Amino acid sequence: MREVENVEVTCLVDNNVDVLLPDTEVAHRPVLAENWYERPLIAEHGFSAAVTLEVNGRKHRLLLDSGLDPLAAAHNADMLGFDLTSCELVISSHGHIDHAGGLLSVRKKMNPGQRVPLVLHKDAFRNRMVKFQDGRKIINLPAPNRSLLAQAGYEIVEEQSHSLWIDGSVLVTGEIARSNNFEKGLPNHYSEVEEGGKMENDPLIKDDQAVILNVKDKGLVIITGCGHAGIINTLNYAKELTGEDRIYAVLGGMHLTGGLFEPIIPRTTDELEGLKPKFVVPCHCSGLKAVTQIARKMPDAFMQNSVGTNYTF
Repeated sequence: MREVENVEVTCLVDNNVDVLLPDTEVAHRPVLAENWYERPLIAEHGFSAAVTLEVNGRKHRLLLDSGLDPLAAAHNADMLGFDLTSCELVISSHGHIDHAGGLLSVRKKMNPGQRVPLVLHKDAFRNRMVKFQDGRKIINLPAPNRSLLAQAGYEIVEEQSHSLWIDGSVLVTGEIARSNNFEKGLPNHYSEVEEGGKMENDPLIKDDQAVILNVKDKGLVIITGCGHAGIINTLNYAKELTGEDRIYAVLGGMHLTGGLFEPIIPRTTDELEGLKPKFVVPCHCSGLKAVTQIARKMPDAFMQNSVGTNYTF
């Protein structure tokens, strides 16, 4: 895997906006115009991150996920003055609608004259369902539409295993190895066996994947969508794939919110601390209890995320 000189991650969609957060060493908050309140940044239950990397002095741009609302990521990019025209790769962390809802809208922001690879797992096209402990159901969460995506100008690339992109500098994990006994996925999650067919229990959500970059002299930058495979499984798999033991930064969803996951927060945060990342940016579905625990145990590494923040690693 080729090292990169520089990585910037710009959060286009997340669950929170806080326009008063200060800059830090690596976190640069958006500068607000005088009339910022007329078209504010949108926060929602979703996630999207734009990644700009530099390899051999040349910059490249890719997008991980596209949020929930069809227009949120595109709107926020406009409000930030963030140009997606040169985006040369889109990666879908998994097929859930809160990560894939804006795929058609963000494609319109990209170069219309070239087909843009969209890298995802075949299971991303399954419809889904979640059954809550109190009896509620979210039924038939719609999957991305293969035909519409192709018509929009995406070149659909289905990968189950890991793959390298952009001159070998961007590693997409594919299915993540489950190597511990406490990160067991989402037990109340179901997927459609075949189109129009019945739903089967699908706790592992095998299409869950992450993005890995290796920053020269620093170590790995790992970006997750929801981290359904488990954040510790994901980080350990990143180390295994790359042969690099140093974790420089981890950013993204860790799916530790809700009663089902609260019991594993202590072990997760203990093991995360043991992996010694330089920076930790929990996003989206990480949950307040887990975020608070990470901030308490790893105060020097923790950074609070907000829509519009640009991180320079």
